[in-house]
Amino acid sequence: MGYSREEQETSLVFDNSTGKWTVYSTVSKHIRKLSNLTELFHLEYEGDRPIAVRGTLTEKQVSMKKERVYTDEQRERAAERLSKARNAL
Repeated sequence: MGYSREEQETSLVFDNSTGKWTVYSTVSKHIRKLSNLTELFHLEYEGDRPIAVRGTLTEKQVSMKKERVYTDEQRERAAERLSKARNAL
């Protein structure tokens, strides 16, 4: 069963002296994504699947970009540009 939804968490801690992030997660979706990025230390298992992990990420592996929000007009203009580019091929 693992952790309940209320108990699941993912935390990132940055150490400025080393430039590394320490990550801890009990969220299965995050565990799968993190396993593609770095070697994880499995802290707890349920059967054969990890339910709690810890790992280290480099500074460049973590991004904090603001999601860009487009207006309907901007979306329409972008669609028109894309259509023109596709038709030009």
